[in-house]
Amino acid sequence: MNAGPWRLQVVLLGLVTIGAFGLILYAFGAFVSPIRDDTGWSNASISAAFAIATMGGGVLALWAGRFLDRVGARPVMAVTLGAGSALLLVSSTAVEAWQFVAAWGAGGAIASAGLYYNATMAVTARITTRVERPTAYTWLTVIGGLASPVAYPLAGVFLELWGWRPALRAMVGFMIVLTIPALIWVRGDREVIDRGGVLQDDPTAGGFADVSSALQSSVVRRWLFASSCALAGLVAVQVHHVGAIEATGVSIGLASTMAGIRGLLSLPGRAAAATVTNRVGVVNALRLTYVTMTVGTVALIAAGAIAWVWIFVVLTGISFGSVSPLQGLYSAELYGQRRIGTLLGMQQVVTGFASAMGPFVLGFTIDATGGYATLLVIAAALQLVALVSFTRPS
Repeated sequence: MNAGPWRLQVVLLGLVTIGAFGLILYAFGAFVSPIRDDTGWSNASISAAFAIATMGGGVLALWAGRFLDRVGARPVMAVTLGAGSALLLVSSTAVEAWQFVAAWGAGGAIASAGLYYNATMAVTARITTRVERPTAYTWLTVIGGLASPVAYPLAGVFLELWGWRPALRAMVGFMIVLTIPALIWVRGDREVIDRGGVLQDDPTAGGFADVSSALQSSVVRRWLFASSCALAGLVAVQVHHVGAIEATGVSIGLASTMAGIRGLLSLPGRAAAATVTNRVGVVNALRLTYVTMTVGTVALIAAGAIAWVWIFVVLTGISFGSVSPLQGLYSAELYGQRRIGTLLGMQQVVTGFASAMGPFVLGFTIDATGGYATLLVIAAALQLVALVSFTRPS
């Protein structure tokens, strides 16, 4: 028995993703300069708010996941949306840098813990069968992938019209509006929880009872290590790739354009995840993604002719898009449904830390060497480590 009209619910969860990622992850970058210019606060102090939100969201994801398994998505999303939005609105009234850092950091952490993929993928896994799940995850991540192209220009328009304080309030409203439909109509996971936590006809039902039992599994430990390595390298490239492209000799304008095209290519990468998974399985699809990311990154290291830069743009753009749905599918098979919210929250704690540290630590190599080659070599090597570190979910 299926848990209701999953297609509508997954679309609504995708809108949640656009709102949360759009404000907390992407639009923040558009606000940094206007906030600095208006207040005189340093880039470092403003960026500290983003770092706190990222790290705090990873820690709180474990708490959100536990409640997700007990009471379902609607209460968790309602609490995290309400509390997170209130604090983000408070940040728009800050008169001192520490007030902004505290309010945005706490608000972003709370909202992301209950509205990011660790929550929406857990709900999607619970309301779909194994056969339906690749398509459902593709829908979720393709819709979620619109967060950047929607939020960046929207935030830019608001900033031009009103300045950063009203614009920030408007973007909080944007997140609220996109989340409310899910609070009303996403209820299939609650029905599943009431039946014992699993879809009765799904062979991936059951799974680990708690975090402790999961961590006793070598397969889980290897997966956490592999996904952390992959994301550390991938996010480091994501943060620094515009500068790395420019360092090959192209203009900043062309580098930015190529980066935009790379971002758009993530959408067909997400869309292809279901097809590739159905043909070769999620494990082989993930391996193919890690190999593609490695080859694309190495192409930028070797870049002399512009063709090598385009190889980087195409290969890493597509593989960047496919990582989220494929890692989500693997995790769903590995953890089972019964405690998937808790276990995806646990995974977010680990991989969130790796994602934050990757660009920070590898960024030092740019200062130390005066170029991007070392960063790119290490990032490519991390993909290969991920490739050989994980095994088939048992």
